Amino acid sequence: MTVIHPLRLRFSNAYLVIGSRPILVDTGSHGDMERIEAGLTAAGVDAGDVSLILHTHVHSDHFGNTAAVARRARCPVSYHPADQPLIDRGDNGPLRGIGLRGRLLARLFRNRAFTPATADIAAVEGMRLDSFGVAATVFHTPGHTAGSIAVILDSGDAIVGDTLMGGYAGGAAFPTRPNFHYFADDLTMAMASLDRVLAATRGTLFVGHGGPLRHQDVTRWRAKHGATVPSSPPPPRDQIDMRER
Repeated sequence: MTVIHPLRLRFSNAYLVIGSRPILVDTGSHGDMERIEAGLTAAGVDAGDVSLILHTHVHSDHFGNTAAVARRARCPVSYHPADQPLIDRGDNGPLRGIGLRGRLLARLFRNRAFTPATADIAAVEGMRLDSFGVAATVFHTPGHTAGSIAVILDSGDAIVGDTLMGGYAGGAAFPTRPNFHYFADDLTMAMASLDRVLAATRGTLFVGHGGPLRHQDVTRWRAKHGATVPSSPPPPRDQIDMRER
């Protein structure tokens, strides 16, 4: 049996996935190390037990402690090769904002630096995680970044990174309501990737911010937006006030 332990960090979520051995999916922002260690301890896992550090994508709020965790865990690091240009830069690079709020936030978070780490293993389409103790498959889900991936567990649950977001204000408000993420290199491609994930899963979707999301809620949300994705999706009227707090 595989268990997903969400690690609620300052600005994002990381996930400790425990099967016969544990893997860590994403490592939060710089300064989240104590929270990661506390999450491992709460789950009864020592850093040296972690078999793999796997990334849904390479951005500073998901890669910020990778070098430090890898040193302590002495385990391999994995991300998709299409995100290697971000590693080579050592920062987020330019960000493409979705809607007005996304465009404003892009100015704040673009070029945000992080400590790079070499990929010991390429997280490519179809890679199985059984040898690391988890019954799951890597799906390449480009859109948010070129190298975004999802971790599809055999149980039907999935960790989908920033393909979409839960709620508003980075997931602080209405976290279980599906929503567009603030940034996407290619939003249409991100939604196509989400469609593929929905077709391959049936359980809970664990996202990089907010969540978790029920499969049926995401399916209804996706159907509402149809084939043409709006460039500046408005929030529901009952959520406008909360977004501004």
